[in-house]
Amino acid sequence: MKLSWDYFNLVIVHSTGVYSHRVSWCQCPGAEKDRHLHLLKVRLFPASITRPQSAFTFDVLDNFLIDALECKTSAMSFYQKLRCFTDNAFPHKIPDRYRELMRVSRIWRDLMNRIQFGFGHETDRSPGPGDLALYSPACPQPGINLPSSWKDSYDDWLVMQRYVVDGNFTAQHMKMKTPEDDVSLADGKRYMVTEGPYETHITESVEEKEKSSCSNHRAVNAANVQRSNLRATGVGATACARHGCFVPHAVVDFQKGERQMNMDYSICNALKYPSEDIGSALIIYDVACQWSIHFHARVDQSYHLSLPRLIKILPAISKFHLSAHKLLCFARFSLNFITGAGHIDGEILETLWAPFNKISPTARSMTLSHRKEVLDDHMRDSNWKKLVGIGKSPLLPKFKSLLKKYYQALQGVNNTQGPYEELTNSLDPADVQTWKKKAELAALDRGELLDIYQLKMDKAPTMAEIRLRLTENELSTNGRTGAVAWLIEGINIENAQDALRSSIRQQSEDPTASQRIIIEEKRQKLLSRINKFHETAMVITNGMELEGGEGLQQDDPELCLEEADGYNFPGIEDPGEDSILDLGDDADSSAEVAELWMPSWEASDVIMDDIIMPLRQEELELRKGQANDCLEKLRQALGDRSMVFREKLHSNKSVHHQGTRSTKELRKITLAINKHAREYRQSRAAMQRLGADSDTLTLYQSLKVEDLAVSKEVTEENKHGQGSDRLAWFWRINSAVNSQQSECMYEFYRVNWLKAKARYDRWSEELKLVQHEMCWTVWWFQNQKSKWQARADESIKNGHRAYAEKQAFMWAEFAAEGTKSFQGKWSITS
Repeated sequence: MKLSWDYFNLVIVHSTGVYSHRVSWCQCPGAEKDRHLHLLKVRLFPASITRPQSAFTFDVLDNFLIDALECKTSAMSFYQKLRCFTDNAFPHKIPDRYRELMRVSRIWRDLMNRIQFGFGHETDRSPGPGDLALYSPACPQPGINLPSSWKDSYDDWLVMQRYVVDGNFTAQHMKMKTPEDDVSLADGKRYMVTEGPYETHITESVEEKEKSSCSNHRAVNAANVQRSNLRATGVGATACARHGCFVPHAVVDFQKGERQMNMDYSICNALKYPSEDIGSALIIYDVACQWSIHFHARVDQSYHLSLPRLIKILPAISKFHLSAHKLLCFARFSLNFITGAGHIDGEILETLWAPFNKISPTARSMTLSHRKEVLDDHMRDSNWKKLVGIGKSPLLPKFKSLLKKYYQALQGVNNTQGPYEELTNSLDPADVQTWKKKAELAALDRGELLDIYQLKMDKAPTMAEIRLRLTENELSTNGRTGAVAWLIEGINIENAQDALRSSIRQQSEDPTASQRIIIEEKRQKLLSRINKFHETAMVITNGMELEGGEGLQQDDPELCLEEADGYNFPGIEDPGEDSILDLGDDADSSAEVAELWMPSWEASDVIMDDIIMPLRQEELELRKGQANDCLEKLRQALGDRSMVFREKLHSNKSVHHQGTRSTKELRKITLAINKHAREYRQSRAAMQRLGADSDTLTLYQSLKVEDLAVSKEVTEENKHGQGSDRLAWFWRINSAVNSQQSECMYEFYRVNWLKAKARYDRWSEELKLVQHEMCWTVWWFQNQKSKWQARADESIKNGHRAYAEKQAFMWAEFAAEGTKSFQGKWSITS
């Protein structure tokens, strides 16, 4: 070998440090003339082609890409690490190759992607939109993991596309100073859309500045927000709703907020990804009620948007966000009432943003093309990890995920089938058939027909309305007037007693003299009202001596924790011999715990004469109105608490600026909730003592503390039973009680039967879906194995053949593991 004596310095960057070597190029006959090819043959990637002065080992480039994916390491931090490895005492003496690393790593990433997707072998063609992207193997894809006869073998709902759409406002991008210098290596080839056509679409689209007609949704109302220093205010993506894989060529940039023109482009691109002749698509979007209104019209008016022929769009709202919508949206956009939805919550894309956001600050100031490549790489890595994972289990995490869903679906079917069949057998068969036909029709035509899942009843009568009715009939009933007003005053005194007890509990352990004076003055005023009330009672009952029974309702400590400081709990202690609740002499009793002489407070063995019986009936009616008022206030307060908890305490802006204020607001609402809950319990206890019948007590059920909590099905997405109807009973019925009791019960059973059927149907669909996804996953792996085996057979060069056979072996192993794991569980349709 002939050596040139023309030595020169070459800086080599390796995973262990940065080194400078004197090298000479080979001058042997037949040697490569291009110097960069010499470096590539010894696994060194040159920083330039013509006169390379620096080179990076393949090993350090692989390390940098893995560090960026796993640790979210920036290029600057990575190179600083190499400097410290080389000379930790004088790192500034190490040659600076940071810019070269930025450029070379981009080229290396692009080359690796093209090789991994077969374009190193198929050099006669260039990658098209999304061709360098990985997608979910478990989703139905015609021509890839579905049999040729799939149209005849599968139900339409089984192969329906299921996508979730969402925006991320953390992934911002600053304006570039010299955008003309930007060079793209794979524009539109992976997950981010092609820039040119997308910019044209945005420029030519007409912006519709519309306010939300539903709730105050940030995604709609903040669409006009813009920051002058940002080129992009965030990104919008479409992902598989069942497995959380980003859809290739369907991620877009926001120019000023999450506008419909942005999301339309993402959704249309996603619907065209391997979906030949699939006739329906489920689109889960937080503001689907607004987005879906004019979607087809916007597509028809745009030259850049298109949909697969005859596709049917089913809009839905994710379960957590649905609670913030108007009541009308619940039935029309709930995943619980969509045939083929299975058991998904629609929130899986939210979980994908968490790791994605860690790289957003680094990508914020990159060039447009570099940022796209980095985001694309992280989305590919996210999809890859969902496919193979990084654990040590002999089974793939994808398989473990499907197996977990399989066992959950089995349990879900078992838990819902029994209650559904028992309820069906207990109802009138004619009614069941009528409801079933309406449910089937609603599933086909949707829209207003889905309102069958809502109660169709008049609003429950308030206490004021019942008081008016009783007052009008008062004279004809018992020949006396003033009894209704007297009973109302007794109920109001009970509420005043509860308010006073609450005030005492909110006092500090050592109240000031002024605070104690305020409490004593309230006690005196309340005691004066009680004495006057008892004087009126003597008149109403013709001087009958009334004795207290079990009237005092103990306050539940769990409904008082927000107001007590752990010192004073009047109305909570267990009564003993020396307790303040020992009311042998009412004059010596504290006003806040004194018993009242009311019909519902009478001992059960009192003689019921012609005076007491009408009073008991009147109080029973008033107690029903009181319960209706309490439940309505409870529903409103719980809705307010959910809104504060979601929009303020959990919003990005509130973390640093509104935390204390929002916490105080939440506490204020919680105090109101506890107050209404205590009042309802008081009214129901009174109904029981007044002899309410079983139908009344069925409508006015016992109120438990857990009924006031936020449903776990929207806060724990992996929790078993997340799609079941876990709303408290007072959400499911309107507590309406009027002369037509049968109508109330009919509505109660109709809605509960429809929801029981929907729960059972969704779990049955989930089981069938998972069984088919097992099969589709294995077929997808086999398809990949066949592609790489064909490339190996067609390869001429040994290196190409070896790489292709390695890839074919990997996919064959995946398929074999899947077959072994799913044996006896999957559903094979050929």
